[in-house]
Amino acid sequence: MKMNRVLAIAVFAMCGPLQLAGCAWQSEAMQVAPSTYQTSATASPARGGGTGAREMALSNANAKCSAMNKQIQVTDTKSQWAFPANTTVTVTFRCD
Repeated sequence: MKMNRVLAIAVFAMCGPLQLAGCAWQSEAMQVAPSTYQTSATASPARGGGTGAREMALSNANAKCSAMNKQIQVTDTKSQWAFPANTTVTVTFRCD
């Protein structure tokens, strides 16, 4: 528990001041089942919050399917709060 608190403080110290500059990141699309992939993105309010994170995650998902000359089929989208004031969106999708 103490390690989680230290990690949270470290993340806030690094990314907290960047809230004004617009902190954002996204993960690579990873295969989670046959023909099924998942990707996530996090965006601060300055980078569009949930809307910005969703756009980044869906763009990454589309790029994955396009690289395989297939069409994206989104099967699930989840949104959650991420410390300190960001939103993380996770997209699960198929490439058909």
